[in-house]
Amino acid sequence: MARVPGKFGGDSQPGINDEQASRPQRSISNDFSGCSMNDDLAPIQAISGEQGPASGTPNPGLLHRTLKGPNGLRAGWRLAMFLFLFAILQFIVIQKGMRSIPRLAQIARQTQSGGVITPQFELIFESTVLVLALLAAWIMSRIEKRPFDAYGTPLRGAFGKLFWQGALWGFGFESIEILVIYSLGGYSFGSLALAGGSLAKYAILWALGMLLVGLFEEFLFRGYGQFTVTSGIGFWPAAILLSALFGAAHLFNPGEGWVGALSVFLFGLFGCFTLRRTGNLWFAIGLHAAANYAETFVYSVPDSGMLATGHLLNANLHGPRWLSGGTIGPEGSAVGFLLFAVSFAAFHWLYPGRESPRV
Repeated sequence: MARVPGKFGGDSQPGINDEQASRPQRSISNDFSGCSMNDDLAPIQAISGEQGPASGTPNPGLLHRTLKGPNGLRAGWRLAMFLFLFAILQFIVIQKGMRSIPRLAQIARQTQSGGVITPQFELIFESTVLVLALLAAWIMSRIEKRPFDAYGTPLRGAFGKLFWQGALWGFGFESIEILVIYSLGGYSFGSLALAGGSLAKYAILWALGMLLVGLFEEFLFRGYGQFTVTSGIGFWPAAILLSALFGAAHLFNPGEGWVGALSVFLFGLFGCFTLRRTGNLWFAIGLHAAANYAETFVYSVPDSGMLATGHLLNANLHGPRWLSGGTIGPEGSAVGFLLFAVSFAAFHWLYPGRESPRV
């Protein structure tokens, strides 16, 4: 899927002698790269390893210690507040509002019961949950008194170079995977399913729909979620935890299985790796959107067990499940796991880590 610089006021601090006070202090990076963000630690301990205030300072009560660390509300409570806000907004806008409209309720039921997604569903419901997630995060940014850009989506880099690099990686990943499966006899391209105006219409609609999916899922799991959990337990423990939840969430899709969920878990970890190396989510958003677009529209195969209407080809997956992925789609193929290993190594080489800035 940013760290707020610590503020140190006054000319002296209790419990620190003159020699310690004269030492240069390191700043906290304002992005995700090369940082271990831990807002729940005291600023001096988190940055320089020095001891906090003298033991004579009165200890706060149990409730205060449970809810707050030296830098404010603890990460777990902040995440809980965000999820509560997001759930309340969904209940009001989607459950009580949009689902009361017969046509919208029908679109939602068809997708959830039949396991077939449509551009209409993506454009209507994905755009709605994206706006609600952003709104909940904006409210939390006001409570936390931090800039919204801290959650990994700085407007300055929106749809810039990193986004298009990620899109190239995502489309390339799926293309190589399909070509390998095809060469081993597990995929047939079939004939064109669309032509003329219909082809252009669905190509554009699916591009917009998958962009919304990429924005929403990346922001939810590797944006606000990753930033907040990282501040409590560190970057990679947070990445593993949230990627596991990301994979588990896909098990609710019709046709999905544990192998596909494991593949989604690895996709989440790779997204976290790109976040760590680039400092924001724009590469991961481009990667996610393009991979879904290639899988769903261009190569016309199931995506996490979900089929789609208005796809480009009358394609077919066949052969052993380990090769084709079966009802899961290419995410359930052993080929994808090999490509993830190659992708991690390639990204490590092409996007070297950056040192945290010092002052």
